[in-house]
Amino acid sequence: MPGKSTRQASRRRQSVRAVSWQVRVRQFALTLTVVLGLGLVMGASAWAGNYLMQLPVERLVLRGEFEHVTQSEVEQLLRQELSGGFLQADLTAARERLETLPWVYRAVVKRRWPDAIEIQVTEQQPIARWGLDGFLNHQGEYFPGAFSERWQTLARLEGPAGSEAAMTRRYRNLEAMLEPVDLQVSSLTEDALGQVTAELDTGLVLRLGSEDHARRIQRFLVLMQEHLMGGSVASVDMRYEHGAAVSFLPVGQQPLGNFAQTHMEDRQ
Repeated sequence: MPGKSTRQASRRRQSVRAVSWQVRVRQFALTLTVVLGLGLVMGASAWAGNYLMQLPVERLVLRGEFEHVTQSEVEQLLRQELSGGFLQADLTAARERLETLPWVYRAVVKRRWPDAIEIQVTEQQPIARWGLDGFLNHQGEYFPGAFSERWQTLARLEGPAGSEAAMTRRYRNLEAMLEPVDLQVSSLTEDALGQVTAELDTGLVLRLGSEDHARRIQRFLVLMQEHLMGGSVASVDMRYEHGAAVSFLPVGQQPLGNFAQTHMEDRQ
């Protein structure tokens, strides 16, 4: 009987060893399959990533109303930023370079799959000329640009360096206050001493000095409406506390606007 038990125990051990070996084979096969699968996935991902990184930019899509900026100018400017390919293109650098163009106020640069870069450009809208070599936009920001006949009707502003925004505000305020008397600003200047002078579309020169501009303009409007609307006025100096100095055109010389020729005494 002991011999029989020994044989049964030996067979059980052999059976266990066989099962254990089969389990190890299956585990190895499963591990190998997982490793091979991961390798294939990583290889495919690497290939796909490399392929995508090598995709060139095939098209530039320009949106917006282009009048002073051309597509060839944009392509030339962005050649370096777009040379690395579709995914490697530095869109922030591209936007910043576009906004260095004088007539570009704002730019938005986006990717459009699979091979295009979309560029939305907002061009500058000048509201006044600045000095002899540039313009001011609606924010009072200076940008250089060549004057042409188209811009001759814009008012010309000039002042110390850094005064662009302040002069823009003065100009807009003065334009709004002159509207009731149908006058417009042709030029507005501030000299080194802070003295502000405006020339109106009639040729009238309005001297406002360096302070109390709003109050002086109001007094000028009252003076115009009550006393000067029919006169050939050459200049009005509002730098007086309670009055104004008015000069008139020579007899026979008509103002540029609609003023009729009259004879009036200078008033303080």
